[in-house]
Amino acid sequence: MTTLRLVLLARRVPMLLLLVVAVTGVSYAFYRTAINVDLGVNPFARPHKIPTPELIAVVTGVLASAILRPRCWEWERLGGIRVRLLAVVLAATAIALPVLPALVGKHTMPAGIDLWWILPNTLTMGGFTLLLSALLGPPLGGAVSIAGYFALALTDNLLTNVEPYLPLTMYPAQHGKWVPALCLVPTALAVHFVTRGLSSWAYRLERNSGT
Repeated sequence: MTTLRLVLLARRVPMLLLLVVAVTGVSYAFYRTAINVDLGVNPFARPHKIPTPELIAVVTGVLASAILRPRCWEWERLGGIRVRLLAVVLAATAIALPVLPALVGKHTMPAGIDLWWILPNTLTMGGFTLLLSALLGPPLGGAVSIAGYFALALTDNLLTNVEPYLPLTMYPAQHGKWVPALCLVPTALAVHFVTRGLSSWAYRLERNSGT
């Protein structure tokens, strides 16, 4: 138990809980707002709308991956099955907790507007972020995840009828896309099990960059 307690303290779990409470409050306050992405390049493509709670959920996942990163990796990498399982539990926590700010204000939406499709979107982005966090390190992985999220928004705005081929559901929608989430989340957890939360390449990359 001492080993697990030390790992939990090193991973700053209490800080993550405070973060989730804070971003959930912000998401509730701005739940009915959205960001319009419209470059005006393609007159036949619709403007892309990013719901604020979805964006907050994505950012929460990125911050969670940074907070829970292994800070004693040289020691943790020598750990056995308990350290591996703890890495999986922490990764699953970082993927699941952004669901709170994503859905906290759903009951406040007007009748006829269903935002349940944000749930698979949040899990997809969470799985993607945590996968990259283990393989590339939280700084680079988080940056790629955020860039990929906005790249999907731009793609939806620039190209006509491309939404069915994108991994995320775009607003407005009736149904979510569960296949990407069901593929990315287990893959991310498996990678965290193998790497104990951080690959040796990502560790060397972070060390060389001074992060």
